[in-house]
Amino acid sequence: MKLAALQMTSGPDVEANLACAAQLLGEAAGGGARLAVLPENFAFMGLADADKRRIAEADGAGPIQDFLTRSARELHLWIVAGTVPLRLPQEPRVAAACLVFTDGGERVARYDKVHLFDVSVPGASGENYRESANIAPGKDVIIVDTVVGRLGLSVCYDLRFPELYRRLSAQGAQISRISATS
Repeated sequence: MKLAALQMTSGPDVEANLACAAQLLGEAAGGGARLAVLPENFAFMGLADADKRRIAEADGAGPIQDFLTRSARELHLWIVAGTVPLRLPQEPRVAAACLVFTDGGERVARYDKVHLFDVSVPGASGENYRESANIAPGKDVIIVDTVVGRLGLSVCYDLRFPELYRRLSAQGAQISRISATS
């Protein structure tokens, strides 16, 4: 069973990023992959952290989610969509939501990134990163049955927190990390 871990350099132009993702997903499907994983922020990497709020979509509707549904269906490919900024009710911040779509285009899972990158770099005067200023942390551990097995979802900085992976494993995840290999 082939999986594809896709890499791309995203920027502030959603349409250009989706065009790149479409090409990579097409190559993955053409190469025999049954499931493809897009990176965090694949559809949008703003010039400022707060830019995510401007392009955030309602849960279940919007150009990014429509693209994912259509791509999964047309390519007959399961897609794990790194993160998509989704609006949250009564919250000014957005969710960094990892969405999973079947090869028929049905969304079957949503994982909101739990561990956010909030750090002050020691010895670097004023170098601070506060992902939580614009992204609300998720709370739930999510496992989804896919064509390649039971997949435990996580995003980027989550990797530094082994307790998440212990919980995923305890709840039956067979795959909880996908890495690119050469």
